[in-house]
Amino acid sequence: MAPVKEAEHHMYPHILRRLGRNRSAASINMKTIVRSFLGCAALLFWVGTLQAQDISRTIEASPGRRLVLDLETGGTIVIRGWSRAEVEVNVEIDGRDADQVSVEFDESSRSIEVFSEFQKRRSNADVDMHIHVPSEFNLDIYTTGGDLDISGVSGTIEGSSMGGDLMLSELRGELDLSTMGGDIELSDSEVDGSLHTMGGDVSISNVTGNIDGTTMGGDVTYDNVRSNRSGSRDEVKISSMGGDVAVDEALYGADVHTMGGDIDINRAAEYVKATTMGGDIEVAELAGWIEANTMGGDIIVNMIDGTDGDRHVELESMGGDIELTVPRGLGMDIEIEIRLSNDDDWDEYEIISDFDLEVDVESSSDRRWRSSREVVATGRVGNGANRIVIRTVNGDVVLREGR
Repeated sequence: MAPVKEAEHHMYPHILRRLGRNRSAASINMKTIVRSFLGCAALLFWVGTLQAQDISRTIEASPGRRLVLDLETGGTIVIRGWSRAEVEVNVEIDGRDADQVSVEFDESSRSIEVFSEFQKRRSNADVDMHIHVPSEFNLDIYTTGGDLDISGVSGTIEGSSMGGDLMLSELRGELDLSTMGGDIELSDSEVDGSLHTMGGDVSISNVTGNIDGTTMGGDVTYDNVRSNRSGSRDEVKISSMGGDVAVDEALYGADVHTMGGDIDINRAAEYVKATTMGGDIEVAELAGWIEANTMGGDIIVNMIDGTDGDRHVELESMGGDIELTVPRGLGMDIEIEIRLSNDDDWDEYEIISDFDLEVDVESSSDRRWRSSREVVATGRVGNGANRIVIRTVNGDVVLREGR
């Protein structure tokens, strides 16, 4: 066994020398890896620097001139009014193709123009602009997409975005702005004009002026919106293709329509015309007349003392309950009708009234329903000066006298 041990003992130095060489190689390889890593990091940093650029430009500009933005690149735009007689434009460009973005400036006696475009068709870069203008300045904005945030500017503000939100506050003057796919918020301003979105909500609050907000697929909310014209009697007009409509106050009438949402009016005078294809209608306080129609919801109207003129009522639902409260002493000629979609339903719905009405079950001439019956109630209160017509299908009707 000893020769074997001796042989094993003589092998160890060779093994140790190999291990030593391997350690040296490992040390060399580690140093190479570290140097390579640092080199790559430096290269990445250098490339990243190339892929981001900032552009700043300051131009003297007296109040009342116009800023024109024509932005093929799109991007977020923030515009603020300030007291200086100059326009300051700061452009931040980032992304893989930042070096493919071109920004140009042009100046004339009437306007300052800023253009942005991509040098190649398919580019990946973010272009954001932060701009200051004199507080009295006009804006003309066209962008292919991105949010627009404007505050503290007085003048004519117009333009469009292909797909971003509009956030507007502390403005004065004329507005004509639209977006293809975002929300619109206007607040704390004194403006006239129009705001339109193809696919978002419109919110107008604490505004003095005559402003029309429309949307093709969202909610519309008016909160504390008043006319700025002395003696003006402008009605509130709202149209939505697919959302709720909420109006805080309409002192000179409200004409509101939506294709698929609720209509909620807090206070109105003169009149209310309301139509929805698939929601409820509620008017909390009405000093005037009303014509309201819904294809599939309830109607609640509270009439209060107000004008001595026309107070007629026409309420119709194709599938909901209707509740009307009238002021005490209102002269009325009343006609209430509940159509039944099935003959067996004639005793499932009722008319509840604070006034004496004559109720009958009659044959229906409407061929749209399987039923041939309708519940009809008629009556006269006082001089009968105001015609009250309420019609619904498969719903209850409640007629109350207010205090």
